[in-house]
This record gives sequence, structure tokens and C-alpha cells, in this order.
Amino acid sequence: MHETMEQFRKHVEMGGREGTARSHGLALEQYHGWLLTKGISNPLRVTTEDIKQYQRWLAEEYRALNKALLQQSTQATRLSSLKSYYGWLMRRGLIFTDVARKIVLPKIRRSITAKDHLTLQEVTAILQTQMKRSTKFVEGSFRWARELEGLCSLSLAIACGRRRRSLLDLRTGDLNFERNEVRIEYEKGKPGRVLPVAQWAMSVTKKYVESARPILNFHFENDWLFVGERAPQMSETYFSRLIFSIHRETVRQNPDLTELASKHLTPHCLRVSFASLLFRGGCNIRTINELMDHENLTTTARYIPLQLDDLRSACRNAHPRS
Repeated sequence: MHETMEQFRKHVEMGGREGTARSHGLALEQYHGWLLTKGISNPLRVTTEDIKQYQRWLAEEYRALNKALLQQSTQATRLSSLKSYYGWLMRRGLIFTDVARKIVLPKIRRSITAKDHLTLQEVTAILQTQMKRSTKFVEGSFRWARELEGLCSLSLAIACGRRRRSLLDLRTGDLNFERNEVRIEYEKGKPGRVLPVAQWAMSVTKKYVESARPILNFHFENDWLFVGERAPQMSETYFSRLIFSIHRETVRQNPDLTELASKHLTPHCLRVSFASLLFRGGCNIRTINELMDHENLTTTARYIPLQLDDLRSACRNAHPRS
């Protein structure tokens, strides 16, 4: 990767946006590799036409690991990294013209994020299934500790609605068990804040921190809340595999939950479920917006499903002529 690309990545990382820095790094590494195939070793000397050619290559020729063309959202993400990179070069005075400024990103059709949210029954079933996993092993054993860690991570994800990276970046010092609060140091580059967490989730977390985490953490000296399999910190891949595994097992043990099998469960689905459960419980959208740390209410609205029965109920209860 070109030295200016690495400088840009470090600049973003120093701003507290580690996840964004990783994403930019991967996108720029791919872009630099493509430039080399075209005989261009210096990305500061490309033209707008070169970038448009790269955009066509992403859309029409490049294949993902499953041999399929990239989705438009993925194309937009990678091109957005280029636009940020060249904008940064322009501000630093390293180039005279922003060659990526006129690049138009693919238009992404907005979907209703909340289509894969979990109901209260489904959330309860998933947590109970994970609890049963831990009870299969002797308390104090390594396997018991690992399963309790899984229960803790799922509980916090559902109870406070944090993004995956923010959840896995929690440290033991970020927890306040007396006040049932968690401190988020950074989330998508924004400064820290303190958020309330349901007491039942904090009780599970306290049990994990006091009894299970020391068993998992004996190889490492660190304060990450969730410990990895072979590293001090749990990886995003491991957390995603945990959700996939517990989803499949919950479906098998609860055949009466007919809709659960068709849902695509991801870490983001747990975040959506947090917003949905709050809304179902009577929480207003402005409060949910603050808890989710969204900049716009329209973003929060996409997380909250409005069923036809809810609309009928609202009309009956609120309209003066109902």
C-alpha cells in the first residue's frame, strides 16, 4: 500500500475511528493493487478517468469470495474510501485537484432494517438456549466459562443495543454494577457516554466478570470484557459465529417459533431488536434515538416496525372521532 494511504489510515485511526480505519485500509489496499496492474505505482498521479475505470471494474468484473458480483452497498463503501482519501490529500496540499470529487456512488435502495428484528418470545428463547448450554458443564470449568461469556455478550447486546464493535471494545472498568450503567468510550468516532442497562443483563455480566472471566483470561493480562479464543479480545468473527450457532440451536429446540427459522440473525439484528422491544414497551422514538446514538430520527424510524394492528390501535385510542 502506498505510504500516503497508510498515513491516511493512521489519521483516521488517531481520530478514534478504528473500525472506519480498518475499512479504509482494506479498500485502499485493493485499489492500490488494481492500480499496479494498470502500471500506475503512484496514486497521486491518477486521473478521474482512472477512478471511473476502477469503478467499472468493481461493478462489472470483480468477484467476491462466493464468485458473485459485489453488491452496490459494498461498491459504494469502497468508493467512499477513495473519495475520503483523495479529499484528505487535497486538504493536506499533496494534490492540486480532487480527482475523486466527481465520482458518483451507486444509489443504495433503503430497506426497512427492522425486518429481521426479534420478538420478545424469540429473545427469551435465545437467552434460555444459551443458558442451557452453560448448565451442561461443571461450574468453574473452561467450557462453562466460555458459554457464560456467550450468555453475557448476548445479554448486553440485547439489553443496551450497542454496535458490534462498541460491544466488543468494552472493558471491565466500563461497567458500573451499582448503578446498572455501562460507559461507551467511542462509537463510530463519537466521544464516550454513559448508558443505562437492564438489571437482569448486569446481573449476568457480574456473574461472568467475577466467576468466568478469570478462567478465560489466565493467558492474558488485559481488561477487555470479552476474551478471545487465542487473543486477549473476542473477535467480530467469533461473535458472529456464536449468534449463528445459538440461532440454529434455538430453532431446533423451539419448533413453535415458526418465524424465527426464516430470520437472518446478525449482531446488527440484536441492535434492531433492542429498539423494537423498547418501542413495543411504550418507549417514545426520541428516547430510542438517544439510546441508539443516531444522528437523525429517520434512521431510528427504520429500526422500528409499525404493524397494521398498531396503527389501528393508535387510531382507536387517539382519534377524537374513533
